[in-house]
Amino acid sequence: MSFTNRFDEHELWPIAIDWDLAFSRPETQQGYRYWQSLRQGRAMPERRELDPRAMARFLSFVNLVEMAPARAGAWNYTVTLQGSHSREVLGAAQGRSLAEIFPKPAFARWRSCFDLPRSGRMPVRLLTRASIRGKHHLACEALLAPLGRSPSVEALFWVFAAWRDGRSAATPQAPVPQARAG
Repeated sequence: MSFTNRFDEHELWPIAIDWDLAFSRPETQQGYRYWQSLRQGRAMPERRELDPRAMARFLSFVNLVEMAPARAGAWNYTVTLQGSHSREVLGAAQGRSLAEIFPKPAFARWRSCFDLPRSGRMPVRLLTRASIRGKHHLACEALLAPLGRSPSVEALFWVFAAWRDGRSAATPQAPVPQARAG
């Protein structure tokens, strides 16, 4: 199957950043509770602690992302494990970098979002609408949470949920803001 990244710059949907972690979707709520349960008083759990059996109820929404330093202080993010739900929305992303998944105008925004839990060493909630593959009718919520041995973030735990939203997708609108300044 060929992966096409159709994108219209005029349909670049805003991304709300929520440090209060007010998740609305069961999948992201479950992902956050699971990540929290693994912390055991630490800043973050390690990737090796993740157990697919413990994530069975929301496993199809789970993605793992590896990080590698790039030039000029930037970071590259590569999806090393992709859940079936994100594959339906984003297409085949496993083994691909964010630059390969998202069109150029969207890539920079998504990379800056993935930078948040890496640099802040804490989880973040993202809320937006799909801006690729003609799926503008989908609202999206994501948990991005760091994994590693503190203070080093080695990977990201990405729980992604998208659902049909009844609002018109004709004009980009900000999602209902529930964010505070980071």
